[in-house]
Amino acid sequence: MDGCGTANGMAGELGHMNVEPEGHPCGCGNRGCLEQYASATAIVRMAQEAIDRGDAQDLAAGARGNVEFTSRGIYQLAIQGHVSAQRIYQQVGRALAIGIGGMVNALNLPMYVIGGGVASAWDAFAPTMFAEMKVRSFIYSTTAPAAVKPGQKHTVVTIALLGSDAGLYGAARLPMLTPMSQSAPMSS
Repeated sequence: MDGCGTANGMAGELGHMNVEPEGHPCGCGNRGCLEQYASATAIVRMAQEAIDRGDAQDLAAGARGNVEFTSRGIYQLAIQGHVSAQRIYQQVGRALAIGIGGMVNALNLPMYVIGGGVASAWDAFAPTMFAEMKVRSFIYSTTAPAAVKPGQKHTVVTIALLGSDAGLYGAARLPMLTPMSQSAPMSS
């Protein structure tokens, strides 16, 4: 064991949880991984796929007017009421609900924090995510903040306060948490 409580230090690859059997191919070799449905690159890919299928004329018009067609641009279209962009963020919410709902069922932790680039579009995917989680996780449906009395333990799903910089802060903080006795000996 490497000291972090896992067999080989590879736990925490939540982006590679399967949320869509036989879904979009992932770089890890699997299909239907969470990051293929709930990441900035996935949002752009899903938008382009919808445009290519002819299912998203409103997105096609937005893509033509935007030199840099990004997840932020698709988010802006969703907020402005473009139905195709809203559908993409509903897919994001559904995928996150499947992944987080599974974690809630397996771990029953008090808090789950969503970070990364997709978190900046919280208001576009969160309503679908919360509604779907109530269906997919019995534990969440009974421990969601609205389902419990004040003062009782509940399950919180929230956005990372540090936004997309959370990983950087965590990486910078990690050496400060490592006890000196475990660090490599200094050479003279």
